[in-house]
Amino acid sequence: MDRGYTLAELVAVLTLAGILAAVAMPRMINRDAFNTRGGAAEVRAALRYAQRVAMAKNHEVCVAIAPTSVALNVNPTPTPGAACTTPVSRPGAGNAYVVTLPGGVGLVPALGFRFDALGRPVPNTTLNLTVGGTVPIVISRETGRVQ
Repeated sequence: MDRGYTLAELVAVLTLAGILAAVAMPRMINRDAFNTRGGAAEVRAALRYAQRVAMAKNHEVCVAIAPTSVALNVNPTPTPGAACTTPVSRPGAGNAYVVTLPGGVGLVPALGFRFDALGRPVPNTTLNLTVGGTVPIVISRETGRVQ
């Protein structure tokens, strides 16, 4: 009596296991948490960059927060409160700095604010944002620290 499996049987079992893994695994893994944390990291990076640009250029930078995106624009004049009409360029790319969140990930509340030339948020209050309903982003008053 022979014990063991033939090479053909082993190859067939491994092939079936590979096909099942390729088809079933993506459905078993929920990417929502990954997309939410990644989107929050992108929003934090954009807010920190907006603050740095405001301090470097000595001009206000406007942050427009929509339910699925964040856009940055510069006030081209030294006058506080003037319209922010010039898009902030993405470093290394030259195109407008707009963060679009992954599908199914939202950002609340939708609002607009500015970083002044000292890096403080205008209005000078603590701003609380939530990405994907679970990940908080806090912009501190006076310092503009993004956490």
